[in-house]
Amino acid sequence: MGVDSAQGGTGRRDHNGRRRHGTDRSTARRQRIRRLIRKVLDSLPVRVVQAFGASQAANYASGLAFNGLLAMFPLMLGILAIIGLSVRDPASEAKFQELIIATFPVSAQAELLRALHGVKDSAGLLGVVSIGGLIWTGSGVFATMEFAFAQIFGISQRDTVRQKLMGFVMMIVLIVAVGVTVGANVLAGLLPGAWLLSVVIGATAMVALLVLLYRLVPNRTYTLRQVLPGALLAGVLIEVLSLAFPLYEHIAGGFNTYGAQFALFFLLAAWFYLLSNLILLGAVYNKFRAGKPARLGLLASPTNESREVEPANEVIEQKKAEMPAESARRREPPLGRREVR
Repeated sequence: MGVDSAQGGTGRRDHNGRRRHGTDRSTARRQRIRRLIRKVLDSLPVRVVQAFGASQAANYASGLAFNGLLAMFPLMLGILAIIGLSVRDPASEAKFQELIIATFPVSAQAELLRALHGVKDSAGLLGVVSIGGLIWTGSGVFATMEFAFAQIFGISQRDTVRQKLMGFVMMIVLIVAVGVTVGANVLAGLLPGAWLLSVVIGATAMVALLVLLYRLVPNRTYTLRQVLPGALLAGVLIEVLSLAFPLYEHIAGGFNTYGAQFALFFLLAAWFYLLSNLILLGAVYNKFRAGKPARLGLLASPTNESREVEPANEVIEQKKAEMPAESARRREPPLGRREVR
């Protein structure tokens, strides 16, 4: 009794004579853990990641990555052709080429540069073909991006003509952004601390490009202030991806057994897929914060001319219902053949 009194009653026993203080402490510990888990699950980052998964944005990222992979060489060749026609200096063109290649993972740059040289050497009428490919494939990439944004934001898409015009204008924006970034990197190379300056310039250019993508590509969009948080989130994560991607090269080093071109394909496919996921994650974050967009995007379609993205099964049923009655009857099997023998 004296010991229990001196310990402040912490050694009290239950009706079976067993001490309860150990059970009380374990119960309190479990409650603290549950509260911590609940707090983490209710936090903004976890909610945004959950919204990203529930919105199926990763599926849209697959389509965006595939289009980006197909458009990669035409885009680079078109940009270099325009630079070559503008600068007309082989040394400056080579410098631009090196800086454009530097935007890709370090592990893929050497093989990518060799592949680019091979394409340039074997391409006839490089300027016309590559610029035409730049316009065509670029408009396809931005059309896919608009579709993904429309699904995430819950909005309609532009009509076909405005969508193609938007893609063309965005290609001009992309070329200007590449030119400004390359020029800034050239100037930064002349100053002390060139590596740090190049990282800062690259991150700033990426955030600025993401702001333009979120603001201009969707048919209905947000203000610049509203898209900035998503652009900052995606831009920082893309820079982290660029620094951490060599780890994937180390893990996937076995691909080189089948040839450098095979390894290059897998590295670039993984790069574009992760990059597309981060771009759409920033879009999900903007939607999470700002709700449904109300501003007009670049060359936006009026409401009565916008295209609603209908579910595939509804489109199929609609097209089936539009068939003439006689054609539908001809497709039905004769009555005798429908009988079960």
